[in-house]
Amino acid sequence: MRRVTSASESSIPPAFRKTASRRAHLDQGNLLRSLTLVINKVPGGINLGQGVCDLDSPKPLLDGAKRCIDGGDRQLYTPYAGLPELRAAIASKLRRHNGLDYGPENVAVTTGSSGAFFAAGMTLLDPGSEVILFEPFYSYHWSTTPLFGAVPVAVALDRDTLAFDEAAFRKALTPKTRAVVVNTPGNPSGKVWSRAELQRLGEILDGTDVIVLTDEVYEYMCFDGRRHVSPASVASLKDRTLTMNSFSKTYSITGWRIGFLAGPAAIVEKCGIVFDQIEVCASRPMQRGVQAALEQLPDSFYDDLQRSYEKKRDVFCAALRDAGFRFQKPEGAYYVLADYGDVLGNLEPHPAVLQMIERIQINAVPGHLFYGEPKGVRSMRFQFAVEMPVLEEACKRLRSLR
Repeated sequence: MRRVTSASESSIPPAFRKTASRRAHLDQGNLLRSLTLVINKVPGGINLGQGVCDLDSPKPLLDGAKRCIDGGDRQLYTPYAGLPELRAAIASKLRRHNGLDYGPENVAVTTGSSGAFFAAGMTLLDPGSEVILFEPFYSYHWSTTPLFGAVPVAVALDRDTLAFDEAAFRKALTPKTRAVVVNTPGNPSGKVWSRAELQRLGEILDGTDVIVLTDEVYEYMCFDGRRHVSPASVASLKDRTLTMNSFSKTYSITGWRIGFLAGPAAIVEKCGIVFDQIEVCASRPMQRGVQAALEQLPDSFYDDLQRSYEKKRDVFCAALRDAGFRFQKPEGAYYVLADYGDVLGNLEPHPAVLQMIERIQINAVPGHLFYGEPKGVRSMRFQFAVEMPVLEEACKRLRSLR
């Protein structure tokens, strides 16, 4: 346990001033959320920071949720692993789109991929376990891991190409390594893992009991002819992978919190039982909405989604380049991690974002949040999941920085 000493928390009654040491790192605050609050107060501000996905959601999804709310369902708990019909629809999607031979028994519905990650971590990780994250990593994976009592370990991808660095990965493996997190397409980098890279990852892990936890929430956003490869579909990873995903970004419902985990039925059941203790179940109306979307939307919906995001990526990257930012063009997802040194100078990332808010009323996420050792990082992450007129205005403002 640790004693809270922050002046801002001095009003806490004495009995509550000891908090669990496993959550001490969270006292540093959440810049991603706090900067959203800042930009929301700026007249004409454009939020390109937190990936809220400010786009319309498909009609079948909305209609499905409304039918439930309007009396199509009794408003009761669902089974902790999710509605049977939704689990079946997810399993069908995994067979059609991901090459995974799963049935409903291989799927548990959760509150977003974050809920899936938490349930998996609480089920599979012991205190002291090491969890490898590929850098730059999704910051919530890094900050959530200590809540399990586990230790996050950063392994950098190749600095110039974002390729899997086999030597760095081998060096990081220890007898304490219990899990590896693969995020593809990646947040914040936009990296899309190739089948060959995933195959090599599995070959290196052969003979160990290290599990692979995936985050595939941007699976339908792969660009320039790339195709998403689910790690569990790769032969060398099949028997050690737990797939985690969410419908937040595919259907533009980040506030609905519907996701899932999928894998061997016995492990999915164990994770589902833990999820029951955390959340009891995900929201019934939201589950019904996602079920309707999965059952009714044609494959052309996902193709159109991919093309729309690729177009936005190209428009936005052109503006960033014109403004003087340096970056690797993302292969997928809807983020760009950009070096701002030539535009804003040698500022730390947080002050740099605040300066950009002041100058052009646009925010981003400070890049140091995506690194285990953030000293010297001079980057920020932008998201481009906004309507095209908003994106075009953002591009105009960015070019004015020149």
